[in-house]
Amino acid sequence: MAHRGMVSGYPENTLAAYRRSITLGYPALEIDLRATSDGHIVVMHDDTVDRTTSGSGEVGRMTLAEIQSLDAGSYVHPKFADQRIPTYQDVLETVHGTGTKLVLDIKPCEALDRERVVRSTEQHGAALDVIVGLRSLADLREFKGLNPNLRALGLVPGPESGPSDPELIMEFARAGADMIRLWPRWIFADRQEQHGKSPLISRLHDLGKPVWCTADTLYQDISPEHPREDLTELVRLGVNGIITDVPELLTEILKRDDDHAGDRA
Repeated sequence: MAHRGMVSGYPENTLAAYRRSITLGYPALEIDLRATSDGHIVVMHDDTVDRTTSGSGEVGRMTLAEIQSLDAGSYVHPKFADQRIPTYQDVLETVHGTGTKLVLDIKPCEALDRERVVRSTEQHGAALDVIVGLRSLADLREFKGLNPNLRALGLVPGPESGPSDPELIMEFARAGADMIRLWPRWIFADRQEQHGKSPLISRLHDLGKPVWCTADTLYQDISPEHPREDLTELVRLGVNGIITDVPELLTEILKRDDDHAGDRA
């Protein structure tokens, strides 16, 4: 899955990046939802617009008109100067009919209207194509109450460098998260060298819970120097879904594995 729609040479969380990811055939896009001061749902990872736009300021203190007046692409290349911060509705319309799933990272934001997120999803007929990423048990229960058909990804909180909190992980599983996100370092620390397995992954699989990872080189979730090795190991250990800023590399690894499996058959 393309983290923030990131593909090489494209500005994150823009319609240009999403369209490119769809063209390349990535099965899902991860996007980040926040609210503007006038209640609109926009897609922006940071709590400010400073890093990825021509402006500055907190997303939650800006109106939609102010947000969408900004250039959200030139920081990557001048050819993307026409890119604006999209609304959630823009993204739903962009992926409609493509078969591409959306993974929503619900950012901690009091102004974000959770019910509006769900109703917009339903209005676009996308309830089965959207996975909601949630950082708290309260959010998990709220979204499940708003629409039980929405699949939920438990973004289990905790330091990326570890150690993990196994009991909190299981709380998310018991509370109804359909998938569980673990950090790569939690998995690598849990790995049993002798058996080549991760007991934590095995336990979640026994509960019927797929395991996902966020595995970026940008934030060193995986090694920027050796990303191929880390991604290959996550796949080998049984991780079911990987959200990454190097989706091209992951696609290459998975294709190689498929080709080798075909050779063995």
